[in-house]
Amino acid sequence: MHSTARAPIRITPLPRPGRRVVERRKQRSNGTADALELALSAAADGGVLDVVLIADDFGMLVASSNTTLDLEMLAAITPIVSRGRAKASIKRNGEHRDLSVKSIRVLDETLHIAALGGDPSTRALSVMRTVTAARRILA
Repeated sequence: MHSTARAPIRITPLPRPGRRVVERRKQRSNGTADALELALSAAADGGVLDVVLIADDFGMLVASSNTTLDLEMLAAITPIVSRGRAKASIKRNGEHRDLSVKSIRVLDETLHIAALGGDPSTRALSVMRTVTAARRILA
């Protein structure tokens, strides 16, 4: 026998007049480049990381968190590390820094997201937040 009972439809409540809307973003941008920089900077700041960056499959820097560091060499090795062909050994101010890299496909392009510094769990969380933000912004 088939049941004719229907599952209830769940609808997100509409905003109520006079009720504050909580905005998760502190800053907004209409431009793609600015939006990426804001998202990467938020991920780096939230994870207490040295930097978060996006490099293309050729090792060219696409976007990065706000930093004064020269990231060209880090961007260049990011795809190589992502493919597992090399292990990054990075020092900053004489201290060893760990690098986490995750590759994603966006609009038929392979992009590599790298996070430098911080502890492993917050670095991994920052990378995943950056993956989500990059897909949303670049789609």
